[in-house]
Amino acid sequence: MRSIDAIQTQGLAKVYGKVNALRDMTLSVPQGSLCGLIGLNGAGKTTTIRILLAMAKADSGSARVLGFDALHGEQNRLLRARTAYIPERKELFPYMTAEEAIRFTASFYPSWSKDLEARYVKAFGIPLDRNVTALSKGTLTKLHMLLAVARGADLLILDEPTDGLDAIAAEEALQALVSLVADHGATVLICSHRLEEVEQIADHICLVHKGRCFKQGALDDIRANTRRLHFALDASPAQVAQLSERGVVKQDGRSISLFVEDSADQAIELARSLGAHDLEAHTVPLRELFIESVRRQDALA
Repeated sequence: MRSIDAIQTQGLAKVYGKVNALRDMTLSVPQGSLCGLIGLNGAGKTTTIRILLAMAKADSGSARVLGFDALHGEQNRLLRARTAYIPERKELFPYMTAEEAIRFTASFYPSWSKDLEARYVKAFGIPLDRNVTALSKGTLTKLHMLLAVARGADLLILDEPTDGLDAIAAEEALQALVSLVADHGATVLICSHRLEEVEQIADHICLVHKGRCFKQGALDDIRANTRRLHFALDASPAQVAQLSERGVVKQDGRSISLFVEDSADQAIELARSLGAHDLEAHTVPLRELFIESVRRQDALA
């Protein structure tokens, strides 16, 4: 049975001048998932978020978020009441202390959790009496995380949420997101260049490149179907071409590496039929999976 999608877009397109920021951006983010939206700079991640939150207008396509039509003004207002957003550039009213920023934000959300507020003021070491302009980049990031987590939102959209945090603080912030999903059934969409962190907590990923999503699904399923094959083969140009049809080939003399995004068993069978020996198949980390998948997209373009 297919899960309900917290976010579903179909064919979103957006042009800025001569730049196609989005072209057929089609996403499905399951409700209750912790999803990584992954792409290079300029891939369309921020533009997609801005459209979902009515900060930009799509030229075409559709988008539904938490059951609302995100492209319809009144419905978008309703969905934003149930959404928390942490932008990459993190700013608050400069004349407020951290305590005043918390009280000001809490006043807008009837479902604000005082328990979560107290927990993360302590866990993050937020200096409540200090002006927000005097906070370090890392502490300001932690304050934004507290403001997002405590408001009782059904959906959190986070752009580089651990930017400026040290290893321990980043781990605390990531665990706060995991707890929010596990304990409250919230959905989290996280954009981050720290792919090791995304791999640590995400159960779903969407890979985007040049304005479109080219791969998405459960992270475990995608990793299970992706392999790096290493083997020895005195390959002819024709055989290398055959292997290239299966994935990305790297050749160093008789040593060959083949990155396979799906049908790994068929690729292994092909390599063996060509005379490969000393064959090994390895799973790959998310960073390598993303980089090689993007390279393959460029090669196929």
